[in-house]
Amino acid sequence: MALSVPVGTEDKEKSPYLPPLRFLMLTHSVYARDIRVRRYSEYLAEEGHFVDIICLHSEDRGPQSSHPNIRVYPLPFSRARREGLALLMNWALTALMMAVVSTVLEIRRHYDIVHVHNMPDFLVFCPILARLRGSPVILNIHDPQPELARSKLGLPPDHYSIRAQLLVEKISISFSSHVITSTRVFKERLMARGVPEAKISIILNAPDPRVFRPSLKPIPSPTEQERFVILYVGTVAFRYGLSIAVEALPALRKAIPCVKLAVYTKIVHEGKALDACVQLARNLGVADLFEVHPPIPLEEMPALMQAADIGIYPAFKDCHMDDALSLKVPEMATVGLPIVATRLAVLEDIFGEEAIAFVPPGDPQALADKIIELYRQPELRKRLAENALKKAAVLDWPAQYKAYCALVESLVGRQDC
Repeated sequence: MALSVPVGTEDKEKSPYLPPLRFLMLTHSVYARDIRVRRYSEYLAEEGHFVDIICLHSEDRGPQSSHPNIRVYPLPFSRARREGLALLMNWALTALMMAVVSTVLEIRRHYDIVHVHNMPDFLVFCPILARLRGSPVILNIHDPQPELARSKLGLPPDHYSIRAQLLVEKISISFSSHVITSTRVFKERLMARGVPEAKISIILNAPDPRVFRPSLKPIPSPTEQERFVILYVGTVAFRYGLSIAVEALPALRKAIPCVKLAVYTKIVHEGKALDACVQLARNLGVADLFEVHPPIPLEEMPALMQAADIGIYPAFKDCHMDDALSLKVPEMATVGLPIVATRLAVLEDIFGEEAIAFVPPGDPQALADKIIELYRQPELRKRLAENALKKAAVLDWPAQYKAYCALVESLVGRQDC
């Protein structure tokens, strides 16, 4: 029962006819905008497999997929930035409803395999009937929850809530058949917490080549530009450092008269961090340079990135952000957008000095100086973009999909999973 890359992707191998498998995927996100879940589902569906997805509803409550082999079951919860008790209540209610829907669907369809995407980790218990009936359950740890909580809340590793999340993670992994994570560091971290190496696979977070096709664009000189766009795309939370970019705007205005900072959010209701950035821009007198836009469809993202002049990732450096690869960085690299980013271990490991213009974390003046340098040196921007494109090619999604297929085949064929 060999699985292979779908026809029409960058890998042109022709897929043999396969008895279709029935997949169930669970995610606490809006499926239509979650590229991680969409990649798995759409590649599988294009091969003839059937994929059911339980997720959150979109803001317009419209259909989230038109593929005949993909059925989306949105729950009556929206995606918004929540904290503390509100977040826990939302997770608990979502998990309870996912458990009910998973059970009903399992009775009807009896899935061959279940793939659960964190966060939270305890969503892995929702398909308990499928697990009891012998279907393997994959827990995909995109981000280790204890470290992410420390990053978000600034908590020490021995805080009671972090210890509680470590316990939940341990029990969740024990319940699962296998764990997928996205970086070598994350795998080593899980192994240090007692997870057997054989139970963990690394599937790298890579741009979808059907959407993000490798390309380079002409780099204009400063005298040719009527508008110089600095692009920030994705989650707006304090740890991502958008406020540092806003603080850099007064210095940028003096050196780049046509500068704009354009922000395209991941969700409609980004919450306190975005509100704080908007207020900061007003206080600094640069509100006219700060543009905030709602989420756009994934298919429109490459054109948006190519229309910008510099992409930024000014995240703060901590126990999680230093090792977590934001997919927006390789996506920007793939479409030829020069990148200025905080010097993080994961970016140094994948891209290096020759592909990304690094700046120290939390330093608005250093960020402004680097952007001004790139504005004045179009050849440097061109060189960074060319090198980043080469480095991003290592993050090859068809190759990652093949590894995923091999894992699925081994799990479905096992009797002890």
